[in-house]
Amino acid sequence: MASTFQGFRSLVENGSDAVSLIDTRGEILYASASAARIFGYRPEQLVGRNSMELLHPDDRNRMLGMLPVLFAEPAGLARWNARVRRNDGSLVWVESIASNMLLDPEVKAIAVIYRDISARIAAEAKAKKEAESLVLCNQRLEEFAYTVAHDLREPLRTISSFTQMLMRNLEMDEENKRIAEFAVDAARRMSTLLDDLLSLASTGLDEPPGIVDLEDALAEAKQNLALALTECHAVLTTGPLPQVHGNRDHLVRVFQNLIGNSLKYRGGNVPAVDVSAERQASRWVISVRDNGIGIAPEDHKRIFGLFTRLHGRDISGTGIGLAFCKKIVEAAGDRIWVESRKGSGSTFCFTVAAIGQTAPAARGVLHVLKAKGAA
Repeated sequence: MASTFQGFRSLVENGSDAVSLIDTRGEILYASASAARIFGYRPEQLVGRNSMELLHPDDRNRMLGMLPVLFAEPAGLARWNARVRRNDGSLVWVESIASNMLLDPEVKAIAVIYRDISARIAAEAKAKKEAESLVLCNQRLEEFAYTVAHDLREPLRTISSFTQMLMRNLEMDEENKRIAEFAVDAARRMSTLLDDLLSLASTGLDEPPGIVDLEDALAEAKQNLALALTECHAVLTTGPLPQVHGNRDHLVRVFQNLIGNSLKYRGGNVPAVDVSAERQASRWVISVRDNGIGIAPEDHKRIFGLFTRLHGRDISGTGIGLAFCKKIVEAAGDRIWVESRKGSGSTFCFTVAAIGQTAPAARGVLHVLKAKGAA
């Protein structure tokens, strides 16, 4: 028993966390030697002081409101983060975990474990600032894209309309007709590109998620693609699809873009598209598999970039569809990827949250060492 006690005492005195005992008035009865590393005070300089004096004034009232609740609950626990002024006048962020041991005959005090979390707080503040800056930057980019796309649509309509009028009203040889048709086609393609940009810029990613039946979402996407599916005699099959946690409109558009891509990049085959789902922990992995022309491994990441197109004008498109899918999926905390080889079809996969499932929360484990005889 003596050796065990000495081991506990050594752990308390020399651990990276500081330990103290305080009474119901907040007076420090005991402070471990490790307190010097956090507070800059030797233990004997802390004993007899009121612990509240060390707190930053802006944090003191909050602590004063918590302590009576802790005192009133036998064996109760409390946790808080607060700024503490060190002996040299500097401030340090400290996480404190307090245990009510007033009824323990060998302690008769509040046991508090302290940990310096200044580095963590600084990292969190930096990450928060960077995230806010990124959000603001994205908002400005989206506003810019929306404004440009909106303002350019009317001039494009004018170019297309007047070019078609000239074709009707003027005598043109075949070469001039070809040039005029090229201009009309370019205006049409630019109009489609602007429509896609408007769609991308106006996607409300802050809309609250809900319960979505993926079979219903797929049915709506299929209805939107009905003409394209019919024209190329596509065969669309699906296995059982679950209900998930997400945004229905967004998931419809992801299905629509992925299936639409399978139809466009079918090569000489009659398109065969299969949609399936597989549960993996707290997420569902949704797969859209086709028998199209496939994608070389070196292009797997590149295809999700904005305006990225691998086949030029040979196949219609604006290069926004997959970027749009990536934006939607990643904004929900999920991921999207492709499994494919050139000439062997493609399987696009994305994850979505299962109903009632969240990522396992990290749980702290508190080990309270009774301070009997430690002082």
